Amino acid sequence: MITTRPNVEYKGLYSQAQAARALGVDRHTIARYVKQGYINVRVRRTDRKTVIPGGEILKAWGGMVF
Repeated sequence: MITTRPNVEYKGLYSQAQAARALGVDRHTIARYVKQGYINVRVRRTDRKTVIPGGEILKAWGGMVF
């Protein structure tokens, strides 16, 4: 996990890989955070892809960094 604020837009939508890069963790870690409820995801109606709002990335970063 990175110690500086991730460079993401609060209202932006990101894939698991993009969220992982923003937080400096592996994409499997993001999947685990989603499963454990640390990060909430949305499903886009157009293509049924799972995306992570930028606000959720920032919330996860703020909750994990001390």
